[in-house]
Amino acid sequence: MRHALFFFGLPTIALISFHYVVWNISYGFFNWLTIPILFFGLILLGIGYFMKDVKKHFIRFLGWLIFAIYWTSQPEYLYYKGDGDIVNAIFCIVGVYFLSYISYHEYLSYKRGEEISSLKFLAGATFMAGMIYFLIQKIDFLSGFLIKTVAEQTVWILKAFNYPVKAGGIEYGMNAYVPIYYNGEQTVQIILACTGLQSMAVFIGVFFAVNADLNRKLKAFLITVPTIYVLNLIRNVGVIYGMEELGLSFYTMHNVIGKLGSLIALIILAFVAFDILPELYDEIVGLFNLPKRRGPIERMFIR
Repeated sequence: MRHALFFFGLPTIALISFHYVVWNISYGFFNWLTIPILFFGLILLGIGYFMKDVKKHFIRFLGWLIFAIYWTSQPEYLYYKGDGDIVNAIFCIVGVYFLSYISYHEYLSYKRGEEISSLKFLAGATFMAGMIYFLIQKIDFLSGFLIKTVAEQTVWILKAFNYPVKAGGIEYGMNAYVPIYYNGEQTVQIILACTGLQSMAVFIGVFFAVNADLNRKLKAFLITVPTIYVLNLIRNVGVIYGMEELGLSFYTMHNVIGKLGSLIALIILAFVAFDILPELYDEIVGLFNLPKRRGPIERMFIR
């Protein structure tokens, strides 16, 4: 009970606290408040990944816990101050408890002196993917450059088929974006989520962390990451074409067809990666075996 209260009670208190804190502050102050928490957690995960002695588990335990605390601040901006995306907000809340549960297992490893390769893999993958994504997201120059590049390439593809489309200038704010104009009227906005950065960062992170030879990791990278980038451009083109030429709604093209197509593509690419790097599959499966360690929280639930 003591462990459950700490590892699940602390994130719950943080979620409730951030609800009242975030509600009344500006986005600029919110970034000032949360960015140090985010990168401190990621840096601790990176240090713990590269360390050799048993203290690495304690460092990773702290890293996961701090990283979870950062995510307790996000549901407010995903729902109340964002686009009202209740699905992403719920996934974020569930993710907070998952991260805290991983922190708990690193604490178990520290107390027991055990080495679980899947935990090391997850720490390394999260460190690398998180640093790539959040450095680009938080630095306006980098995020603006990527958004502008993707917007211009999307427009270039449509222009190649003689569609009357052009990209506007980069606009900064809570979410930087580039407006896309069709027949002189704005049709969509290209934001960071439209660049495929999240998926590419995840694949790069897992390739970095998996224990396999460099040639096969490089092969998996060259097959999957550029493919994600190209497919993402095709998705952007498809959303604009479906809205302007087929008369379908943005919700249908982006949230239904676009997301379903992206999911199918990522599943296929994941199986390609598993075929090249079977070690990757083993590490992911190992995460599902963590409850079998029968720590104090698991024993409490069994009772």
